[in-house]
Amino acid sequence: CSKCYSVPTRKRVRQRSPDLTLLSLPEEVVLCVLQCLSAEDLLSVRAVHSQLRDTVDNHSSVWARVSFRDKWPSPDTLWLFERAAEKGNFEAAVKLGIAYLYNEGPLLSDEGRADVCGRKASHFFSLAESLRSPKTDPFTWVFIRPPWSPTGSCCKAVVFDRLKAECDGNMEKKGPLLHCLARVLLLFEDEGRRSNAVSLLEESSQAGCLLSSYLLWENSRKAAISDPGRYLQCVRTLRDYAGKGCWEAQLSLAKVCSSGNPLGLESKACSDVVAQMFSSSNPVQ
Repeated sequence: CSKCYSVPTRKRVRQRSPDLTLLSLPEEVVLCVLQCLSAEDLLSVRAVHSQLRDTVDNHSSVWARVSFRDKWPSPDTLWLFERAAEKGNFEAAVKLGIAYLYNEGPLLSDEGRADVCGRKASHFFSLAESLRSPKTDPFTWVFIRPPWSPTGSCCKAVVFDRLKAECDGNMEKKGPLLHCLARVLLLFEDEGRRSNAVSLLEESSQAGCLLSSYLLWENSRKAAISDPGRYLQCVRTLRDYAGKGCWEAQLSLAKVCSSGNPLGLESKACSDVVAQMFSSSNPVQ
């Protein structure tokens, strides 16, 4: 009877929720996570699962944004840097260019080292220039500027010649590369090289490099000061360059407006030009 025997109550069994892993997330979220990893961590994650391996291998954006912070090319990691650079990683391209230029990292034999390193360095510097943000200036000239080796083969000279040859067949890179070559020649004391630098700046300006146009303006400014008409046209040209976003031109225009009034503007208009320049500049993070 019911007094002697009681039916046990049915226990509710909780269904266990499935384990959530990185693979459970949408692919867009997985890509965001992978792009935040360092290069070494990316390789570790890639080896965990075939799906992660396929995601890493099939998306250039992962390699383009992976971090190489505190890492430098070495014989063991050279392939990793080169793969990331070819996939669009700016940091990897710059570090490879510097490493080959100064032979810091890759181990190469002494025979033909300057020529081999120069060819490699020029390739990655050119690649880095193409990956550079449009808001930043061409920079390769900083690394290949003089002094050059006076005796024997010079890796910087090889890079210079290789980049110059590349300008002949690549119109897209011609502007920034010619600008870099001109900046290098301007640092020599040889008058012939300095004259050649002006010619390169003219070609670079015609190819669309705004900074080269400004440097040409600077070069012709002194000759225009003595002639009021030429100087007025010179300042108008400077105003055009400033309006196109050239920071150096904006700074020069602010100096011109603060020291005089060659454009015939009212004092308030001159103040507005200077104020606008500083208000539109990006704060340093």
